[in-house]
Amino acid sequence: MQRRQKRRAERVPGEKEREDSKMKRAVKILEILFLIGMLLMCGAVILAGNGKIPYIFGYRILQVVSDSMQPTISDETCIAIKQVKKEEIHVGDIITFVSDAPDIRGYLNTHRVHEIIQDTESGETLFITKGDACIAPDEYPVEYEQIVGKYTGELPFGKWIYRGIIFLTDRTHYFIVVIVPLLFCCMSYFKQLIAALLGKEKDAS
Repeated sequence: MQRRQKRRAERVPGEKEREDSKMKRAVKILEILFLIGMLLMCGAVILAGNGKIPYIFGYRILQVVSDSMQPTISDETCIAIKQVKKEEIHVGDIITFVSDAPDIRGYLNTHRVHEIIQDTESGETLFITKGDACIAPDEYPVEYEQIVGKYTGELPFGKWIYRGIIFLTDRTHYFIVVIVPLLFCCMSYFKQLIAALLGKEKDAS
């Protein structure tokens, strides 16, 4: 009986070491995930601030800053758009396009397709758009090449996401919320790396 108890007692430290090892691995995984998350947030905020968010699986998230599509789309929210072919766009669809209007030339605009016509000279398909809150259609027709996507819906908690992006595009907020934790995380990794290298040197000596 005493021998069995001794064997059991001998196994306990090994189990403790394994548990500690598992805990350390879990902490490292969480640290890596946190670092990746922070880096992705850095990139997302920078791109969102510049209006250059890339497509992910054919979808793209955009900020809405005007009320021209109310009540269908609220202002100061975030929406999702999807890349579509020309034949997938119909009257009544909401599209996002690069505007030719002098006051917002080169910026993205999201309006509903009011009419689809053919250019008499080139035979090209043109989309006449109109904001739901506007009285008249837009003055400048939209070519397919100008269309960046078709509206698929407003994001859940879109207004909160919008406010978060606006908050983080402020340099001071961005530095405190993103850069400072990222620096602490990097310092922690460097500390661990130096400790590991010093430990190897001691083992070698």
